[in-house]
Amino acid sequence: MTEPKAPFQQRPARMTPMLEQYFYWKNKYPDCVLFFRMGDFFECFFDDAKLVSRELDIALTARDANKNMPMAGVPHHAVDQYAARLIEKGYKIAVCEQMTPPDGRTLVDREVVKILTPGTFIPEEGTVDSSLASLLLEQDQWTVGFLTPSASTVQVGTFSPQEAWSVLLSFAPREILIPRGRGSREKIEAHPGWSYSEMSAEDFDPEIGLARLCRLWNVNSLEGFGLRRGDPRIGAVSALVSYAEETSFSKAAHIRSISQILPEGFMHLDWHTQNNLDLWGGEASLFECMNECATPFGKKLLRDWIARPLCSIEKINERLDSVQELYGHEDASRSLADLLEKCRDVERAIARLHMKSANPRDLGAIRDTLDVHPEIDAALGEMCRSAALPDPGELAELRARLDRFLLPELPRSLSLGAIAAPGCDEELDQWRSLGDSGDAWLEDFAEREKKRLGIAKLKVGYNKVYGFYIEISRAKAENTEIPPEYVRKQTLVNAERYISPELKEYEERRLQADSKIAEIEQRIFDELTAACLERTDAIQRLGHALSELDVLNSFARTARERGYCRPEVVEERVLEIREGRHPMVERALRGQPCIPNDLKMDLTRRTAIVTGPNMAGKSTYLRMAAILQIMAQAGSYVPAASARLPLTDRLFTRIGARDELARGNSTFMVEMMETANILHNVTARSEVILDEIGRGTSTYDGMSIAWSVVEYLHNLCGVQPFVLFATHYHELTDLEKTMPGLFNLSMDVEETDEGVRFLHKIQPGPADRSYGIEVARIAGLPRVVLKRAHEILERLEAEQSESHGDPNRFAPSAQVNMFDLSGDAFIEEVASLEPDRMTPRDALDQLYRLVSQAKKLRCE
Repeated sequence: MTEPKAPFQQRPARMTPMLEQYFYWKNKYPDCVLFFRMGDFFECFFDDAKLVSRELDIALTARDANKNMPMAGVPHHAVDQYAARLIEKGYKIAVCEQMTPPDGRTLVDREVVKILTPGTFIPEEGTVDSSLASLLLEQDQWTVGFLTPSASTVQVGTFSPQEAWSVLLSFAPREILIPRGRGSREKIEAHPGWSYSEMSAEDFDPEIGLARLCRLWNVNSLEGFGLRRGDPRIGAVSALVSYAEETSFSKAAHIRSISQILPEGFMHLDWHTQNNLDLWGGEASLFECMNECATPFGKKLLRDWIARPLCSIEKINERLDSVQELYGHEDASRSLADLLEKCRDVERAIARLHMKSANPRDLGAIRDTLDVHPEIDAALGEMCRSAALPDPGELAELRARLDRFLLPELPRSLSLGAIAAPGCDEELDQWRSLGDSGDAWLEDFAEREKKRLGIAKLKVGYNKVYGFYIEISRAKAENTEIPPEYVRKQTLVNAERYISPELKEYEERRLQADSKIAEIEQRIFDELTAACLERTDAIQRLGHALSELDVLNSFARTARERGYCRPEVVEERVLEIREGRHPMVERALRGQPCIPNDLKMDLTRRTAIVTGPNMAGKSTYLRMAAILQIMAQAGSYVPAASARLPLTDRLFTRIGARDELARGNSTFMVEMMETANILHNVTARSEVILDEIGRGTSTYDGMSIAWSVVEYLHNLCGVQPFVLFATHYHELTDLEKTMPGLFNLSMDVEETDEGVRFLHKIQPGPADRSYGIEVARIAGLPRVVLKRAHEILERLEAEQSESHGDPNRFAPSAQVNMFDLSGDAFIEEVASLEPDRMTPRDALDQLYRLVSQAKKLRCE
């Protein structure tokens, strides 16, 4: 889908100069909600006002008496907060700022200074995780680029269409850029749920992009990034940079490099697998289970690591080594978490400085983080060197300068308060002294004038249009001799306002002081901004290192608190999990014991048929194996006594039943499409999790499909993936006899006089039966249904294969008579009675009626 559009604005018949100005900018950005600065508010008009009022739940007012001009506004100092809520809903916002100060006489100049979009918005706080992708679609190869607007690196790669969607899902962009025309929209409509923005084909042109990027980075070619002239990846990168610059109205100088996404660089998790394994979404997700991060930017990186597990044993071990160091030094780990909580997102702050959307608090974010940097370095000692934390000395000079010049608490805007610390600038201190003494002068002046004129209620005030004034009530003004030096400036209903030479002289001094203070503070802000921009590279490295440290420390804390072990990821095709637990299930049990299970696979045992009743834990067992693989390759410890895992390049799952009615696909069609994707893309290093293949169609069709899928993955696909296949088709367990390398596992069940008890424990060999009727009994099906099911099951089990064609074998049983149905209904009726709510008379009537009904049932 595309992002929501701003509504079309109908121009009114009569236009004021301000409205002419409003519609000029609205017509230039018709697909955006226009935030039009008027004094201390950003106002929206007409249909934009209705939209903003509805989406933000703020008051809808009107500018005219007839209410023909709807209006809704937000305070300028809180615009990021309101904009974030609109952007979360997919809208774009054009911010139209005042470029000249209002004087009450002439029309204020206004210009659109930036466009806020879901992919490019960089708010002060981390309330919105903006991310942008570009997509170039060819027949067999799709080029995908990614940009987090606060990051320094654009990532880009070329993939098959199916892998491209997998990569897109793992990056989860908020907005995707596509070339206008070229049939792009038709190809991507099959993948709803994304927000698209179209750009001209020239923006994606590799030759034009090469020139643009070389100018930006002051290089002669992009071969240093591995991209040669004509490479379509250059076009994808150029489109991202161009869009970032066009929407921010500035140079994206903080973007400094290109990183190639190589297909072999990380484990591919298609969107079915990510959904099936509950990697995201709510308390029961793997992300929430692993999240012990202290910062928002750490949480974002954790999501990236889970979505793209590594495929390099060396890099995996680098992360695991750091986790092990923090795991073994609990005090340092706790100190690190406390220190990280004091850090701010400096990558975001430096990007906002480059994109000219920063405010004093962005400088404060850098200052506060640099103050904590030496303490973090000291707490780590020699640990976690792989995170590449910069040496504190590299940023010591900038830190000292920010500490000296900035106040501890900073406003959101230079117009909302002071930023410069006392003593940092001698001239500023002098002007502030004059300003501070001014309030005392005004009080003294007012008292002198009250005594001179004999008017106790004389007031001295200020407004932006008339400046400082002396206010006297109308009654006093008519009955008092007004000094000749008083000049009337304004007449109100109940008062007269005057100016005197003495007050005018003070006003000029005061305005000069305010102007000088604002001028010096702006200069200090600009100088500090320039100093930060000069250290962009070091600040970006610091921000990235802090993100990594936060995630690594989160892994260590989780492992320590929950008894996880360090996994061993190996090149060999061997999978050995001892006493593995499903991390989300274990967390949901809140301290109750989680039943651990083992799994052992190698090239002589590479396909497991898992049988057993529903509710016994088959799906949990399969998911546990997949999730531990993801955790290990992300660099985390895993919930097991020990784990030796093979390096896996693709992890596929086919779990659960769902349809896609909007796209015309039934549950079974979705199941077959997902299965087809697996069979077409499986590799020798893949791990495949299949749960109940074939259950969406008739028994024999489903069993035939399941059988053939197992045969294909085990014998015919040309590679030897690891396969865990859960099924209720017990006929498939016989394949162990004819397929070397295929083996049976089952979930253990204990039968008691009261029924069955599921032990959630894996054991060798097939299950003897499915216990489906027992599960139905636990679920509460009526007794008559369970009784009939037992009869049908016994008949089917007793039938010989030659009787399968008998059309009467599913006919209703004569033994299920009216007594069964009436008796069940009788029991339900008695169980529903509430004696405590009956009067004695009602209870006696009910008793007689029930006795009579029971006698009738006995006779029947």
